[in-house]
Amino acid sequence: MTGMSPVPRAMPYAQTITLANGASVAFAQAGSGEPILLVHGSLCDYRYWEPQLAPLASTHRVLSLSLGHYFPTRELNRALPFSWNAHVQQIAAFIDEVVCEPAHVVAHSRGAYLAFHLARCFPDRLLSVTLADPGGAVQGSDAPGAQAAGKVNTLRARAVALIEQGEVDAGLALFVDSVSRPGSWAHSPYGFKAMARDNAHTLQPQIAERMPAFAAHEAGAIMVPVLLVGGEKSPSIFHRNIEWLHQHIDGACQMTITGASHGMNLAHPRAFNRAVLDFVDAHGRTRSSGKGI
Repeated sequence: MTGMSPVPRAMPYAQTITLANGASVAFAQAGSGEPILLVHGSLCDYRYWEPQLAPLASTHRVLSLSLGHYFPTRELNRALPFSWNAHVQQIAAFIDEVVCEPAHVVAHSRGAYLAFHLARCFPDRLLSVTLADPGGAVQGSDAPGAQAAGKVNTLRARAVALIEQGEVDAGLALFVDSVSRPGSWAHSPYGFKAMARDNAHTLQPQIAERMPAFAAHEAGAIMVPVLLVGGEKSPSIFHRNIEWLHQHIDGACQMTITGASHGMNLAHPRAFNRAVLDFVDAHGRTRSSGKGI
């Protein structure tokens, strides 16, 4: 996530619903046709995908989801656990109860980590999965990679401490810059900063959740079509994740958004949207049930 472009001025009204499992989620939708479900990452919500909603909705039914605990559902989910596994279950339930048919899932950062496990555990809910700069770590990381991840985790713990001390913008600046580039928070527009402030409370439980590393046997079991999208200037940890997933997910496609960092869908929306549409159209129900483009 990074604030490289204004975040919504014209998003549709978000509906809030309670799923059968008791979790409350919110979503905006537009268009008609084969469904595309957009899943946000850290500090974000359904508003993150504003540059994607209208372009993708010109040919598809597009749903942009706010996971439980994220804006605007914080109060509704206070009694429920915040965890990656709970969020994977929420996405699957949302597809069952709201989308009501298999969907193309497009997910970013922590959301892409969730979508990886969605593809592993609920392949029947999916037509394809696009993982943009997937967060997390890979099993058996080399020493330099582990050291880099340790440094990032230290920065993020400091960011949480600042937020808990009331220095919200200082903590958000540390986190956003750690997953993008130095100075990203300072150059973020008001809309993005407002969205991140609305979700600042999610950073502490996210840092505490300790998501398991990607495992080779799990990646090898994924059978739905997968597109891996990276930002050319994204931090090295995301490049490592994409390369590893490309090696371990049979038939996965890979592409890079030139000139972009972690928020490639915001910085270069036309290139990102074109990549998504080309991929999902190649893997729609009427086109192909195989993997690869």
